[in-house]
Formats: sequence, C-alpha cells, structure tokens
Amino acid sequence: MPPAELSVKPTLRPVEKRPGTTAKRSGAAGTSLAGARERERRQEALRRQRADERAQTMASAGELGYLRAQLRVAANLTAQLAATHEIEEMAQLVVRELHCTFAFYLAAVQRLDGDGMLRLVASAGPLAEVMTEFLLLEQPVSAGVNGRVARSGCTALVQDTRADADYVARDPQTDPRSELSAPIFVDGAVWGVLNIEAVEPGAFGEADAVLVETIAASLGAAVHRAGLLADMERTFTTTLAALTSTVEAKDDYTACHGEDVASLAARVALRMGLSRHEARDVRYAAMLHDIGKIAVPSEILLKPGPLTDAEWLVMRSHAAVGGDLVGRIEAFAHLAPAVRASHERWDGGGYPDGLAGERIPLAARIIAACDTYDAIVTDRPYRPARTPQQAAAELRRVAGAQLDAAAVQALLAELAAAD
Repeated sequence: MPPAELSVKPTLRPVEKRPGTTAKRSGAAGTSLAGARERERRQEALRRQRADERAQTMASAGELGYLRAQLRVAANLTAQLAATHEIEEMAQLVVRELHCTFAFYLAAVQRLDGDGMLRLVASAGPLAEVMTEFLLLEQPVSAGVNGRVARSGCTALVQDTRADADYVARDPQTDPRSELSAPIFVDGAVWGVLNIEAVEPGAFGEADAVLVETIAASLGAAVHRAGLLADMERTFTTTLAALTSTVEAKDDYTACHGEDVASLAARVALRMGLSRHEARDVRYAAMLHDIGKIAVPSEILLKPGPLTDAEWLVMRSHAAVGGDLVGRIEAFAHLAPAVRASHERWDGGGYPDGLAGERIPLAARIIAACDTYDAIVTDRPYRPARTPQQAAAELRRVAGAQLDAAAVQALLAELAAAD
C-alpha cells in the first residue's frame, strides 16, 4: 500500500458542497426547509456521537487496548470477507465492524464508477444516517478528500478538515474534524475508497492509517475474488446451456421448462432457508435434471399419447442416465445426486432408486415440486395446460405422498408472493 499522506493545509475553505451532495451555497438554499431539517438532523447526529459510550470506552482503553481492538477487527474482517461473495455485503461488513468497535462518526465505502463518480456502497455511524436521509450518496472524483485519494492512490490522513484545501464542507458546526481515507485496489487499479471520520480534530494517527489500509486491502482482495467467481459462474452457466441445448433440440417443452423450473427452484430453496450458494446449486441441478433425455428416442419423448409400459421404462431411465452423465463432469459432479433423484417420490414410489422421505436429497425434493407445478401449467403433447389454481390444488393433494410437504408449502408461498 502507498504510505499515508499527512494532509494539514493552512488555507481555509468556504462552506460548500459536502462530498456526495448536490452543490449548495449558503443563502437561499441554506434557509430552505430542507436545509434547516438537514442541519437539525446533523446536530442530532453530533449529539448522539458525543454521547456514545463506546467512543468513550475506546478513548479510555489506552494505547495497548486500542491496538488489540484494531488487530481483532482486522482479523475478524479478513475471516468474514473470505466467506462472502456479494460486494455490497462485503462493504456493509466492513463499515458495520468499524463502527460497532470504534463508534466512528462515519465509516463509509465508496465505489469509483466509470463515469468518474464516487458512489456510496455502504456506510455506518450517525452521520451515515443523515447522508442516506438526504441522498448525499455520490461525488465527482475531482472533488473532496476521497476524490484526491481515488485520483492519487494514496492514503489521506487529515488531522483537521478545516485546514485541508480539498475538504468540501457542508456545515462547519457539525462537519467531521478528522478524516482518514484509503484507496481500495482491485487488480492493481483503484476500485474505490474506505473512509472513516471523527468529530474531533487529531483523532487519527499512523496506527489508524495502517488499520484502514489493511482493511482496504482485504476488501479489495475480496472484491477481486468475487469478480473471478462471477466470471467462473458465467462460464459454468454457459457450459450448462450448451449441455441442455442437446435436449432442447429434441424437445421444445424441455427448452422452456428447464429454465422455468430452475429459476423457481432457486427461489424456493432460499425460502426454505438454504444459503445463496446452496440455492445456486439447486438452480444448476434443476437446469440439468432432464439432461438424461438425450438417451430417450424422439418417438417416445414426443409421443402425443400415453406411453406403454415398455416406453415408460425407457423414459424413466433418463434420471439415472442424467445422474451418471453429470457425475462424469468434474465441475458438475456434486450436482449428480440431485439430478439422479429429481424424479423420486416422498413415499418411495419414484425412480430410479426408490428413495423415500429425507433419503431424497433436499435439492431433488425442491426440483420435484417445482417440476410438477411447471408440468401442470404447461401444454403437453397429450393434454392442455391447467390453471395455476388447479396446479396448486393438485400440489396440496399429493403433498406428503408424491412430494415433500415442506417443499410444496415453500413453493406455494413463493408463487403467492410472486402474484
């Protein structure tokens, strides 16, 4: 990381736009109702900050206690960021941990966008609430201390904001007096800025700069990793699409049905308490659950009337074929059990293995419920589609026998929420 830039400049600045705001001058704008309300809210935020017992506790902790708190925060955030894949969630983790531990007036993460604007991703602290309430959410990279940090790639340690030529003031009586901002690098380029602010001058030192730089580095690494994972996921889904296209070429119904079932299954998985990662795997398994139909002759797959017993044996073989096929592909192998079991029944009367109850993987139970619903409301070669209301009634009828009742309940709740 670049060294901290100690920024103490003697030139006073007139009251002007605070970073992340629309420019406002004193005078008519300052006497407006909105301006008066903002000043009132800022004064309230300042009172709350000065009364915060956590800030007083940290101030009395001593140098060693403060250092221990810094190390603990850095270690906690490194572990939490490693387990997170959503950028907004990462940023929120950072600002929340910083504020909860040190009770900063403001802790914020801004992202540098391609249009030259720094936009707020996450913030915490009394001043953050004011920023959100009055939509003070973006600033040009050409302005402010954070803009300087984004342009230079150097940390700014501002001991007194009133003496910093780049600081853009909003209300001298309630503005932060100390500011510490560090660049967030992703793949060698400035991605954004991590910023903390305090109500008193001289609140931050070099140890704080090291902490903020360390956290900014961890956040940058996590953002970079999330980008790589997103690229991998796009490659993964492209490969899935290529695989399923072989079935879609044989069966128009499957072409529409697969993505519909996959999207619905992922939402039901989330409603049942699965993590985003687990729900994503449910979606992938649902996309692949009919892949074994490539082994089913077209005259059976597209037959307009009921199948004979012999034809049903061939049709039912697609679940085992699909599980075996997916299991041979290293990147998809963990999805194979759900693909194979997606046509099992809760009462044990399904195929290919006659699994029953909770022996059926949860992902497969979710897929089976969503697959059943979608099949009922879709035109088939041998019967017309039925209404969603008729499908819901049928799902309730077979819940606890053909289908997992919990999966049916979650599916019906998701369908109701989507209406």
